[in-house]
Amino acid sequence: WNQSVVTDCSHLLVFAAWDKYTEDRINYMFDLVNEKRGFKNEGWENYRQQLLSIYPQQADEVSFNHAAKQAYIAFTHAMIAAAFEEVDATPMEGFDADAVDEILRLREKGLRSTVLLPIGYRNESEDWLVNLEKVRRSTEELVTVLD
Repeated sequence: WNQSVVTDCSHLLVFAAWDKYTEDRINYMFDLVNEKRGFKNEGWENYRQQLLSIYPQQADEVSFNHAAKQAYIAFTHAMIAAAFEEVDATPMEGFDADAVDEILRLREKGLRSTVLLPIGYRNESEDWLVNLEKVRRSTEELVTVLD
C-alpha cells in the first residue's frame, strides 16, 4: 500500500508460518531435535505421536492460525533484539498478505506471511511523529490484577 515505513526502511523482516501442519513437518522438527540433542526418549516420542494424532487432521485455517501464533515467538525476539541494538522497529499486521506471499512466493514453499517488521533508523527530519507524545492506554486499562 506504499506505506513509507515499508518503502523507506532499511530492512523488512517478513515472518511467515506453515500454511498447515503435516506429518512430514511435525516429524522433521522432532527428528531435528533428536539429531541436535543426540538422543531420543520415550516421553518425547509419545509427545510426537500425540501431535501427529491431532494437528494434521485439523482444518487448514485452524492449523495456520496456530502456526502463525508460533511465528510471533520469533517476531517478539526480533523486536527485543532491535530495541537492544537501538534500531527502530514497527510491527505491522495491516498489510496485503496475499500480495506479500505472491511477491516472495511463500505459498510455493507452504508458507503464509503473518506479520511484518520494518527496521532501520528513523529520519527525524522527515518523521512528523517524532516530537509528538506517545499515546497509550493506561496500565489499569490493560492489566487486571487478581488479589
